[in-house]
Amino acid sequence: MIYITGDTHADFRRFTKKQRNRLPFELTENDMVIICGDFGLLWSKNDKTLKYNLDWMSRLPFQILWVAGNHENYDMIEEYDLEEWHGGKVRHILRDKIIYLERGQVFQIEGKKFFTFGGASSHDVQGGILDIDDSDYTERRVAANKAGLPYRVKRISWWEQELPTEEEMQEGIRNLEKVHYKVDYVISHCLSSKLQDKLERHLGGGNSVKLYEEDILTDYFDKLEEKLQYTRWYCGHYHLNMDVDEQHTVMYEMIVPLEGS
Repeated sequence: MIYITGDTHADFRRFTKKQRNRLPFELTENDMVIICGDFGLLWSKNDKTLKYNLDWMSRLPFQILWVAGNHENYDMIEEYDLEEWHGGKVRHILRDKIIYLERGQVFQIEGKKFFTFGGASSHDVQGGILDIDDSDYTERRVAANKAGLPYRVKRISWWEQELPTEEEMQEGIRNLEKVHYKVDYVISHCLSSKLQDKLERHLGGGNSVKLYEEDILTDYFDKLEEKLQYTRWYCGHYHLNMDVDEQHTVMYEMIVPLEGS
């Protein structure tokens, strides 16, 4: 059985036995849980923390699959080897237990086709994206802290790989062409520009201040939506549990069975 959930941000309490016992179903060794980005497992090169988390997760009864979000250490992700798995490219973070699903891939899992494309723009950067090597780094950090504005630091809490390269987007198109733009599920971290605007209207009730701006990835998803046939599109990123419409579901803290699985 395949289940789906949203951002964890390195808070893995939803996977503890205590929390799992509250679910209306049991997660077993035959099950998979897909995380829609911002997993947070690979974040800091604190070997002690990572080793502890990997050791704990190795004892979970189910398998974890995940796509990238914007709050991921992409440099650490890229240290793991690319491999082929169920028809697409993956990185085994913990062999056959925690598997990272690359962008632009089509996987055949339990008789269903999945198109995966992680990543998103960080929106919590009103204080700027700072570079520790810049001469004005300290000045800008102090100013952001004084103003109470969130900021991120390059290669410490922000990575430019949060948005895809042109090659990754083209690879996604090539793989979709092979299946005639027909899959069962799409797993991403963010929505298309149009769906994101729809979500904004729901959240803001007509507020003119945009929470989430368009970017090359959300515009790319707009283009895919014109051709792509699928049953349901799941994403994270927005820290909500809701159906945007009959085909798009935003996930956060809930763990639910994949529709139709």
